[in-house]
Amino acid sequence: MSQLYITGDTHGEMSMMRLGKKTFPQGEALTRDDCIIITGDFGLVWPEVESSPERWWRNWLREKPFTVLFVDGNHENHDMLQRLPREEKFGGIVGVVDENIFHLRRGEIYEIGEKKILTFGGAESYDKERRCEGISWWKDEVPSYADMDNCLDNLERHDHKVDYIIAHTCPNFQSKILQAKMSSRDIQDPTCRMLEHIYTSCEFSDFYCGHWHIDEDYGKIHFLYERILKLI
Repeated sequence: MSQLYITGDTHGEMSMMRLGKKTFPQGEALTRDDCIIITGDFGLVWPEVESSPERWWRNWLREKPFTVLFVDGNHENHDMLQRLPREEKFGGIVGVVDENIFHLRRGEIYEIGEKKILTFGGAESYDKERRCEGISWWKDEVPSYADMDNCLDNLERHDHKVDYIIAHTCPNFQSKILQAKMSSRDIQDPTCRMLEHIYTSCEFSDFYCGHWHIDEDYGKIHFLYERILKLI
């Protein structure tokens, strides 16, 4: 059976070394049939020149023996993600970045290692007022009604049962708990409201997300940042 690991945001070259030999030695014994999922803010699909860090790190990942999968976060170039070539893989539609790097699209249900995985990336940037649209921020960071419809249609086809939900941010009720705990300002993220609807619309065992830069567990909801967990 294929092995499956999951970790938090990598933000391009900032934290990609997490998948290196020192912090992820298990990766050296894996194959292309084994996968690691990044829960958003992958950060290596950007406009580039030949010598860009993004190009260097994508080449570095291509040399890894395993397959890299990611849901989109808010800090991504969403225009470029939409332009990626698409193919059917793992029972759903993926965006193709490289021979072993794939974007898991919003609302798709994939079958990896005999597990059904619903993915739903995206989140609203709390700092978008300090960013420049089309350069460091894109409106498409927040999922659309079409994304939500795709999700609900796929859930219906799978009898509203999956093994895991993997997103970038968390359901709205959990977002409110974290904001109170962190004494942060109230952030009304439409993505969180969508995820709360998804959370209550299906049966699943665990929900994994990134975005908040914490490594904590709240019942069925698991926040990932630096840790790497084995799911299968």
